[in-house]
Amino acid sequence: MIYRLLPFWIVTLILAGLVSCDAGLTGNLKENQPPRTFLTVNEINLDQDNSAERRLVSQVHISWWGDDPDGYVVAFEYAITDRDWIYSPETEGEVEWIRTERTDSVFVLPIPPGEKIADVRFTVRAIDNEDLRDPEGASVIFPIENSPPEVNIHRVATPQQEMEAPPDTTYHVASIGWTATDPDGDDNLSHFEVVMNDTLAEWTRIPVDVSFLSFRITEPAGDQTSATVYLGRSFTRSDIVLDNIRMDSENTFYIRAVDNAEATSPIDSFTWFIKEQTSRVLFINDYAGVARPDAMARHRQVLRDIGITQFDYIETLDGVASGGQKVPISRAFHRPVDPTLNQVLAEWDHIYWVSDDIDRNITYALRSTIEFFENGGTMFVNIPTKRLDDDDPIFNFLPFERMESVPPGGFIGFNIPRNARLLPVNAELSDTLTIIRDSRSSYPAFPAGDTRRFFNAEFRLLPFHDPNVEFSKLLATGAPDNSIIFLGYQLERIEAGEGLNRTMRFFLEELNFPVD
Repeated sequence: MIYRLLPFWIVTLILAGLVSCDAGLTGNLKENQPPRTFLTVNEINLDQDNSAERRLVSQVHISWWGDDPDGYVVAFEYAITDRDWIYSPETEGEVEWIRTERTDSVFVLPIPPGEKIADVRFTVRAIDNEDLRDPEGASVIFPIENSPPEVNIHRVATPQQEMEAPPDTTYHVASIGWTATDPDGDDNLSHFEVVMNDTLAEWTRIPVDVSFLSFRITEPAGDQTSATVYLGRSFTRSDIVLDNIRMDSENTFYIRAVDNAEATSPIDSFTWFIKEQTSRVLFINDYAGVARPDAMARHRQVLRDIGITQFDYIETLDGVASGGQKVPISRAFHRPVDPTLNQVLAEWDHIYWVSDDIDRNITYALRSTIEFFENGGTMFVNIPTKRLDDDDPIFNFLPFERMESVPPGGFIGFNIPRNARLLPVNAELSDTLTIIRDSRSSYPAFPAGDTRRFFNAEFRLLPFHDPNVEFSKLLATGAPDNSIIFLGYQLERIEAGEGLNRTMRFFLEELNFPVD
């Protein structure tokens, strides 16, 4: 055995030790000692005159640490009180202690409502691994001063922020967005207050987590009209009502931010014209070319001839579409497109949309007419066709698949010569229409399987025409559900007369426009 190889005196010591173990440990068990707590800053001294200019903003960064002589610190608790409260076993239950495992944080220290300055005590205590708390803790008094917040309406677009102010003129729906900041920290913001037209009137409270609102006028009645307020970009209806809106007049929206100390920001404001809606038909004039006066005169005359004399009107003439680039969405339309413009266009039952370039604002119609079509709206679109890439987003909206491709064999494009005809291909249409001006940029529409077909044009291939080459000649189409009819040639370039009037009457009756 191993112990036979050991010297006798070593074996004796081992046996003695084993015997002593049976007797157990002796001595007094020392009690757990509480941890200690330390702050990075123990005192903040003001100048003798206690000048407010020397005070801190109410958002402060505070750090601390703890030490335990016979264990380790597992957490801390802190309390924020007025300066006169002193931590002791007798007073610790008078305040709310907040547990944390952090050793620093940024705090917005409270200032009593209506006050500009305050002295706030911050107390922290360490907790050890046996849940024993520092009985003394560490505290420091922060002399703070409240600074008023600021609020700014998004009236100008920036690389970081989209413009979110109304256009120059709106009808019954408008939206507005803003940004608010507080030098004492954004957590110090309490709420916003808004009012229309009169800052001496009662202000309406808006929750602090809202930075964008819309309102909808449902019962216009001249002066003192009210509107329902919708909160956020999700257009969530609220119980808030905005009063004192004036129809057919300029209106000014005022907003101010209020912080937790009830300090208010300087007022920001925005003014625009609110127009009363007079019809269920909206005419959108997106015709930016030099021929606009003639074009608008022709459209108005045709509408009068078929009995539509009353409609509302929006011009979207800003921006330039050139080189195949899409025009930026018009300032006359609400931004953002979702949800505001959707709600705006949904106020009408029918839209009559005219433009001189398919790269203009019709590009955004798919996104901006969701509510309109869900409510059963219908639309007539008169825009000249042109060459477009097959993946152009407009093909997700207009009722055809793509523009016809140029056939192989040396051809470079299409044109519609002067005196060419538009030939009806629908059994309910009998009038042949005549083109009065040559066009070298029009392209035929290539129909989808369920596209409604109304007119073919006498297209010719450039630079020479081979009548044996087959291609689509479609120029007027409709959606199968009668929601959209598209005419791909300018109305002012089609010979006026009863034939054109009968055709337009047919189109608009198909769309349930209020034709007389």
